[in-house]
Amino acid sequence: MEASERAESSMPRGSFTGLITAGLAAGALSGIVLGLTMKLLERLTGSAVYVLLLNVDFISWLPDQMSEQVEFALHMAVSLPLGILYLSLLPLWRSPARLSLGMSLAVACCTWIPLTQLSERPPLINDVQALLWWLIGHLVYGAVLAVFGMLWVKRGRIKI
Repeated sequence: MEASERAESSMPRGSFTGLITAGLAAGALSGIVLGLTMKLLERLTGSAVYVLLLNVDFISWLPDQMSEQVEFALHMAVSLPLGILYLSLLPLWRSPARLSLGMSLAVACCTWIPLTQLSERPPLINDVQALLWWLIGHLVYGAVLAVFGMLWVKRGRIKI
């Protein structure tokens, strides 16, 4: 059986709405936890990881000055679909934890260089301490996603 057939057969019929709802919840809680983690890490260590998480000053069509709440909302606009994507991919993996931690590390690694290079605000690309906090924060994000995935599997919403 191919992966797409396995994914379709392992998800109960009529569960698309449930998948979207649960994915949005997973993305929302994970995104909020990531934001709070980065804000705490920045306050405790001085590494500007929260600044980097919310920084969108390089997107030309956005206003120059935005409030922290608007920048956080933009961060959540990325996190919400990632929650849906995570639950959608779950039937293809046997481990919710491996998938979520892999996804979160992939996002962290794939965003570090472009965000540090495009941003006029710190941290710099060679700030190893900030990179370490960036990775740790995203691992926390992945851990929250993993909890959602394990609950999704435990409740029988998906068979792996």
